[in-house]
Amino acid sequence: MNTIQKKRSAAVAAMCAAALTATACGSSGSSSPASSPAGGSASPAASTAPVKLSIVQQDGGRVWKSDNPAILELQKKTNTILEANMIPSGDFANKYNVMAASGSIPDISKIPNFDFQKYADNGLFLDIQKLVDQYGPNLKKNISENMWDLVKYKGKQLAIPYANNPAKIVPVVRQDWLDNLGMKLPTNLDEYEEMLKKFTFGDPDKNGAADTYGLGSGGNWKGDFSMVFGAFGVMPFDSADNRQSYIKDDAIYPAQISDEYRDAIAYIKKLWDEKVIDPEIFIIKQDQANQKLAQSKAGTFTAWWSIAPSVLTINLKMNQITPTAKWNPILPAIKGPNGKSGVESRGSINGTINISAKAKDPVAAIKFLDYLASDEGWELATYGIKGTHYTDLVQGRTAEGNKAMEEKWLDPLAQIIYRPDLVDKVNNASKDPVQIESNRFINAAREYNLYEDVFFGVPLTDEQKNLGPDLAKFEEEMFIKFVTGKEPLGNWDQYVENWKKKGGKEIHQSKVKAYNELRSKNLKAGGV
Repeated sequence: MNTIQKKRSAAVAAMCAAALTATACGSSGSSSPASSPAGGSASPAASTAPVKLSIVQQDGGRVWKSDNPAILELQKKTNTILEANMIPSGDFANKYNVMAASGSIPDISKIPNFDFQKYADNGLFLDIQKLVDQYGPNLKKNISENMWDLVKYKGKQLAIPYANNPAKIVPVVRQDWLDNLGMKLPTNLDEYEEMLKKFTFGDPDKNGAADTYGLGSGGNWKGDFSMVFGAFGVMPFDSADNRQSYIKDDAIYPAQISDEYRDAIAYIKKLWDEKVIDPEIFIIKQDQANQKLAQSKAGTFTAWWSIAPSVLTINLKMNQITPTAKWNPILPAIKGPNGKSGVESRGSINGTINISAKAKDPVAAIKFLDYLASDEGWELATYGIKGTHYTDLVQGRTAEGNKAMEEKWLDPLAQIIYRPDLVDKVNNASKDPVQIESNRFINAAREYNLYEDVFFGVPLTDEQKNLGPDLAKFEEEMFIKFVTGKEPLGNWDQYVENWKKKGGKEIHQSKVKAYNELRSKNLKAGGV
């Protein structure tokens, strides 16, 4: 080293020593601000250039506005510049597949359910365990260890779990129609069938026209029959990757070829033959289904808890169309021949947040998510600017806040990190009439018996990835054919054999093997 170099090195060393308490000289770490303390609400002041973070997520019925005051404040608090790609739920899987195939995904991905497992072997996601330990005190504090474990993949922490209350599905009924007909809530399948007949043929809305059906659609026909299947003790398939299986006598059985599943289909077919089900139930889209419900075309449906109090009543202004309309939860759920009842569980995980392995500043991404997990960050992302969009958490939103929610732009980032503890606290204390009405359905959902898939959280197997989509298509087609009579239910045994040959047997056996390995069990693959 020459004399000039020595002098420069000495000068740099002196400068570093003098500034040691302020910064790490020559550090290769993130230039983003330090994380807030665990449970704290204060965010650090930005002292460096903002970090650009890209995000992709389902739109959840929201839109992204770059001048959203809440987003601007979040960026200020976290010293970030956010770029969000909001994709409609129906298009998300296809569009994300394209991103994944190109090897180019945003810094932060909010992926539904356990779908991240489809891409986990491709090196797309960062193992974030050490980053969360170092920079995510709020994430660690406010998400339970059990949920963190559920989203581990082959020993790696590739995802942050999106916490969820498993009780989300609510069967509802037009109470004013029951009152008009002098009927009470049904308690069993026979009473349920009689109510659907009266709702279809008894002019329940007193308009003198035969323009109603007993059972309408919430926009997802697999969920529309949730309560009926629950009365028989099983749940229908939900998707190519989500089928209900259950434990019985030291074995795991698939619901889709069970006697209970067949009996539920037979009952639904009876309702179909009696013409008390909306004939469009298998083809109608969610927006169209909601419009029909708001226009009083059906007296019952089963859907997400918020459809009746929020989507129909508020967004679609049903009470202005029909001032007498009153939706009530069907509580308790109707019982079947063996006294069973319930609806599907959505599990304690509703999605994951994943960091790209190519993210330029993963530390900044974790710090941003950690702020969203703090009390202050969650409140800002969910409610907006205090004094502008809401008065306080008890009194709820202002007129401006409600308008922003109706326009669907205020809270898109509330769908990234969820704090169920704070949500419950706020909901139960709220004096807002809209929230009080919503509480009726939220609380009703938690009173149902929930059917949860025993394989919930078990990673996708290769058999499931390869054979699952075609099997799901077969299940859908046969369900519809059985119900509509295009396939005689007397051909059930042939359906079962075809189900096994089309991948059902291989998938089920592989899932049982994966379950036993993950849970340290030794259960058999029953029914196949």
